[in-house]
Amino acid sequence: MAVKITHLASGQQVRFANADGARRYAEIMGGGVDKWRFTIVPGDSGTPGMPAAVVNVPVWRTVAR
Repeated sequence: MAVKITHLASGQQVRFANADGARRYAEIMGGGVDKWRFTIVPGDSGTPGMPAAVVNVPVWRTVAR
């Protein structure tokens, strides 16, 4: 099920194919889930052609040297 998240301060909206991806984005890139409003996109089963399974992709933070 597709999920849209909206940043509470800036109003930025980002759409995801599933809730796990949206939550991961909010935690890592968006400053925490408490700064976002999560909304289920009605009548949509996700992005066409995308697998229904959640794929965890490792994220490496770069450090300035």
